[in-house]
Amino acid sequence: MNGRERLLKTFRGEKVDRVPICPWVYKNLPYRYFDIAPDKQKWREKDDLAREELEVFNFFGFDHLSRLGTPWHVYDEKSSDNGKWEVAVEFKREDRGDIEITTIKTPQKELRQIKKFKQTSRYTYIEAITEYFIKDQDDFNQFVKYQPSFNDAVYPAVKEEFDKLQKSKDIMGDSGVVVGCSHGAFNCINMYRNLELMMMDPYTDEVFYKEMIEFFSSRAFDISAKMAQHGADIIELAANLATSGVGENFYKNYVLEYEKILIDKIHTLGVFDIFHNCGDADKIMHLYNDIGINAWGYLTPPPYGDVDLDKALDVINKNTVLLGNIDQVDFMVKASVSEIRERVKNLMEKVKPRGNFILSTSDWFFDSTPFENMKAFAEAGLEFGRY
Repeated sequence: MNGRERLLKTFRGEKVDRVPICPWVYKNLPYRYFDIAPDKQKWREKDDLAREELEVFNFFGFDHLSRLGTPWHVYDEKSSDNGKWEVAVEFKREDRGDIEITTIKTPQKELRQIKKFKQTSRYTYIEAITEYFIKDQDDFNQFVKYQPSFNDAVYPAVKEEFDKLQKSKDIMGDSGVVVGCSHGAFNCINMYRNLELMMMDPYTDEVFYKEMIEFFSSRAFDISAKMAQHGADIIELAANLATSGVGENFYKNYVLEYEKILIDKIHTLGVFDIFHNCGDADKIMHLYNDIGINAWGYLTPPPYGDVDLDKALDVINKNTVLLGNIDQVDFMVKASVSEIRERVKNLMEKVKPRGNFILSTSDWFFDSTPFENMKAFAEAGLEFGRY
C-alpha cells in the first residue's frame, strides 16, 4: 500500500495496513535539515520547499502529508483595477525580524495593518498581527463595499502561490497527499480584527459579528475552492481560537453554525478537511460531532492543552479521524528514545481498536528537537502501528 492510498483510505474510514505517521512538519525542519542559514531563508516570501520537504519525510520515515505548498499569501490584500482599493506595503527592519505595514486606501478612508516577523531560533520565524484593519463597523463596511472579490480580482495576483500547491501535488505523486491550509469561520475574522474584540462583538453588536463571520468565511471558501482546483486533497482549517476558553454556550450560539456551513461547502469540492484545534478542547469537543468534520487534530494533552485521550476516544464520532496527542513542546525535545518508543506504543494500544487515527505531534517540531527523537517517533509508529 503506497502512502497516498494509506492516507486517503484512512480519511475514508477504510481498512489500512498501519496507522499513518504524519507529524506536523513546518518549514523550519527543511531549513534545519539542509542547514539553510537565516539570511538565505525567505519567510516573508514563503519559500518553495516541496522537494526538500519530501527528502525530509523520507529521511525520518514519515508518511508524506505535505503542507508546505499551501498558498500562504491569499489573505493579503491586493489592489483593484478600478482604483477604489489601493494597497501599499512597507517593510521596516528591526532586530531579529521585520515589520510589515499594509495600508489600504478606499475612496472613503485608509485602513492599516501591522504584522511583525520575529526570528525565535536559527531556523524559525514566527509572525503576528499587532494592529488589525477592522477597528470598528465602518472599517468593516469598507471591505464589504470595496474589497475586490477573491476569484475575480485577487486570484490572478496570487496565482503563483497556487501553482506551488500543484507542484507539491506533482512531486508527492503516489507517495502522499497535499494539504491546503486555510481558516475556520471564527478564525478567519481574526485575520482582520483583534481577538479580544471578536470575543465581545456577539454581545455588543451581534448583527455586526454575524456580518463579519459570514463575509469572511465566504471568502475562506473561495480560497479553499481554488486550492482544491490546484490539487489539494485536504483543507486544514485553523480552529484554534474558539477553544474551551470560549465556553460551550458561546460556541453553540456564535461559532458552531458557521463552522458547519463552511465545512459542508468544502465537502462539495470533493476534498477532506482537518479541523485544527491544537489547544484546549475538553469543554467543546463533543460539539465537533455536530459540525460534520472529517478529522480533528491535535488532541493536545496537558499542560499545553486539556484533552484527555480516553475521553476524546469515547466522545468523538468513530468515523472521525483523529490526529495527534504527542507533545512536541517538551516531550519530543527532552525525552529519551526509549521514552518516545514507550509513549508511542501506549498510544497505539489505545487508538488501534477504534481505528481512524493518524500518529502526529500536537504541532510542529521545535529546532531543538533531536533528530534521533524524530526517527524514534517514526520507527515506533512503524513497529506498533500495524493492524
